[in-house]
Amino acid sequence: MNRNTSGASAVGVQFGSIQVFVGPPEFLVGIDQRYEVLSAPGLVNDLPHEVRMVNDPELQKQMFGFGADKGIHGNALFVAQPSNVISRVPIRHLADFKGKKLRVLAADMQQEMIRSLGASPVAMTLGDVLPALQQGTVDGSVLAFTVESTMHFWDAARYVTEINQPFIFSMAFFSKKWFDALPKDLQTLVDADAAKAAAEVNPWEVAYFAKQREIFAQHGELISLPAAEQAAMMKQFRSVSDEVAKRKPALEQAFQVFKRVAERTK
Repeated sequence: MNRNTSGASAVGVQFGSIQVFVGPPEFLVGIDQRYEVLSAPGLVNDLPHEVRMVNDPELQKQMFGFGADKGIHGNALFVAQPSNVISRVPIRHLADFKGKKLRVLAADMQQEMIRSLGASPVAMTLGDVLPALQQGTVDGSVLAFTVESTMHFWDAARYVTEINQPFIFSMAFFSKKWFDALPKDLQTLVDADAAKAAAEVNPWEVAYFAKQREIFAQHGELISLPAAEQAAMMKQFRSVSDEVAKRKPALEQAFQVFKRVAERTK
């Protein structure tokens, strides 16, 4: 999804011109900076772990509460997939990241994650990524298989290093103005059905991710870092998350909840 389009949709929900927006919470950091917490790298180990996290009542309560004072009623937290790094040349070791220019989202968590690898983050909308790869403006991008496969990114960059960080979450955001105007029984029904839909989406998302990963493997090369380097990277990323969270008191408080849930659901 194009970040500009997503941002406009989020603002539309906030002011009531759009009733519902579904997408990564990070797209709403302009409304509430705490939505960035789900971008914290180094805490989610794999998709089954992510599924357990989105079903955790403490994390749900926190995420659904963000934006409540700014026109957003959140519900239906569910999984998407892990991120990877797609590149024009293979990245097989941590040392290969050094000096690379990699596209990221504008979130501090993601930018500092890339800097910690010795690479330079370049914030860019999704619509600009493919031409940037084709023209060599960037060496690679933090992306995900469901985008890389459906948009045939292998025509521009055929190497994917599966760092599996950060994990991407999705959520449903309702216009609070619209939601509050509903009768109480319908509000209860909307929230209940949203929770039911999220539970049904999770296994579908896991299967869809596996299918798109398989498709990309038919056209490009999937690369895993050596086990020791992956473990060292995860440890480094956890430090990045701690450091970035401490810069903003509100984000720090949200991060401690996210961190606690990640530990509890391992």
